[in-house]
Amino acid sequence: MFKFEYMLNTNIDKSIKTIDTRSSILHKNYEAIHENGFHATRTDKVISELGITKGAFYHYFPDKNSLGYAIIDEILYPNFIGLWLSLEHYNGNPIDGIISCVNKSISFTTESTVGFGCPLNNLIQEMSSSDKGFKERLERIVDKQHSIIKEAIQKGIKQKQINKNANADELASFVIASLEGSFALAKVKNNIEYLKNSINQLNIFLKQFKI
Repeated sequence: MFKFEYMLNTNIDKSIKTIDTRSSILHKNYEAIHENGFHATRTDKVISELGITKGAFYHYFPDKNSLGYAIIDEILYPNFIGLWLSLEHYNGNPIDGIISCVNKSISFTTESTVGFGCPLNNLIQEMSSSDKGFKERLERIVDKQHSIIKEAIQKGIKQKQINKNANADELASFVIASLEGSFALAKVKNNIEYLKNSINQLNIFLKQFKI
């Protein structure tokens, strides 16, 4: 989820090449921001490495913030929400579905990338308090995640698969907070075992709600 592959093919017609150029700018800057943070990322350096002119950059993105917004809307949102959408059609116990999504979310992190942290959490910490555009977009992702998880828990309670005393709203918040907190802890420790151990405890906690 944290690293996305794309291809720049020069043997294509102009309209597709235009889309590809924009996509290249978007994805390479996403990678740079994930590794270095938004403020520390030099977009001019990134596009120079791509062989793209500043003029081409500003054709697609009038300023750096616009680029950041596009990264959230077009990369982070579909990937972070897409991860949880399987819960909407999960046939088993929703707790098992949530655990599956949690485990999948950390499966993309390796020992060499754990020190970069979670790109969603990174931007929340760095940008949500200083820029309204970032805050609204990042909050939209968190709210949608929360809604999907909450509805899955409510469905499980109704179908007598989850303990009726479970608070769906609070438990959904706890899942997100625990997951993102685990990424943050593993980031500062630069050790993937901290991530795995924290998530293991989250999963053990969640299983207590199963009937």
